[in-house]
Amino acid sequence: MATQTVPFRRFSTGFLPERERFGAWRDAMTSVYEIAPLEEDVSRRFSGTATSAHLGPLIVGTMDVDALAYHRSPAKIRSDHMDHFIIRLDRSGAAGNASDEILVKDMGQPLALPSMRLDGACIIVPRDVMTGMLPRADALHGTRLGGIMGRLLADHMRSLAQAVPAATVEEAPQIVRVIRDMVTACLAPSHDALVQARPQVAATLIMQARRYIDANLTNPDLSPDRLCMALGLSRSALYTLFEPHHGVNRYIQERRLQRVREHLCDPGERRRIGEIAFAYGFTSEAHFSRAFRRAFGCSPSEMRAGVTTGTVKDAVRPGAAGSIGGEFPDWLRRLRA
Repeated sequence: MATQTVPFRRFSTGFLPERERFGAWRDAMTSVYEIAPLEEDVSRRFSGTATSAHLGPLIVGTMDVDALAYHRSPAKIRSDHMDHFIIRLDRSGAAGNASDEILVKDMGQPLALPSMRLDGACIIVPRDVMTGMLPRADALHGTRLGGIMGRLLADHMRSLAQAVPAATVEEAPQIVRVIRDMVTACLAPSHDALVQARPQVAATLIMQARRYIDANLTNPDLSPDRLCMALGLSRSALYTLFEPHHGVNRYIQERRLQRVREHLCDPGERRRIGEIAFAYGFTSEAHFSRAFRRAFGCSPSEMRAGVTTGTVKDAVRPGAAGSIGGEFPDWLRRLRA
């Protein structure tokens, strides 16, 4: 019997004739927002894509859509009974700058967003769930979360948006617990909340650290101090984070060795072995060779020779296109604790 994945829908205007795209998007969003019409020439160029995954008490979604102005008037709030919070990751920033921004919106309060492009992810949380996590949630409307907590939550939401479409129904409750712990820790970083969410915070931090390390493997200045500055961590916090990897310096060396190995396994790589090693921060060919043999059980030259002779060993379900406008409003109304 096939494993059942969580309900997931994707809607894109790209499957529609140009003259119908804006109207279809506007119709799909009327369950949540009031959207003013566009001028005809702008309407013809309009493009938008949205996804949503239903996890039971939460919805995780994404949106990549051209600039529009979104409103929720008091009359709209009274008529649709949508009483949820939206935690939104906007990759373009409210001012259009290329920077992540976390915004919290209370759908039970009037809202007027100026015309802006939306590109990011969101978590939709019913009021009873949100107030259970954060008793002062009603005061969060309009909150913009920055600093290290904002970066942590942004990375967490990016990972969620990529992973959730393939999640199974059996996995959904655990995913919801992780989301609730992370949101609570980032929006109200009390001691108890941080302790509860420590595994999720650590996982996100280690992901950020790995990303920084991989992007700087050829930088001779890559060091624990540089990592501390980049992540906003103390040295003791960084060392604790890398304890499972036997230390940050060892992790950096292992990643550099793996990258050098990739070059040596590339038949098109023509540089000398020493030149490649120096490019990745090794200052002694003898030290590099010993470290390489410890890591891979052969010398760098044997690795390269083995590639040429063939002796070296070990040399998100997509959603169907369709309208989000049909099921999505029902999903919102049925969100439960």
